[in-house]
Amino acid sequence: MSSGFRVDTSELEAVVRRLRALQQNLGQTANKSKYNTVISRNDLGGDFAEAQTLHSAHDGMQQFLAGMISDLDSLINDFGDKTKAVNDAYRNDDEAQSAKMKQQEGSV
Repeated sequence: MSSGFRVDTSELEAVVRRLRALQQNLGQTANKSKYNTVISRNDLGGDFAEAQTLHSAHDGMQQFLAGMISDLDSLINDFGDKTKAVNDAYRNDDEAQSAKMKQQEGSV
């Protein structure tokens, strides 16, 4: 007899696929923020206080973005891995219950 619940594992699989796609896009964003936003000190017009401040702010923002992207990547990895583990556990349980039912039907 059923325990009264049903899990749509295909939706769990879809969540993992969407997370992995997001993670891939996040990797592209990380590369762009690291390599496509480089500003040298000379690009800001020379040696004056505001140029130095702006360059420092830019470097700080680059580091902040890299840290945030890294944290988000770790979070997606963790959530994706846990979602996959739950999905696998449901599938394994379903297969075990199905095998148990077939075994019981064969013994009757």
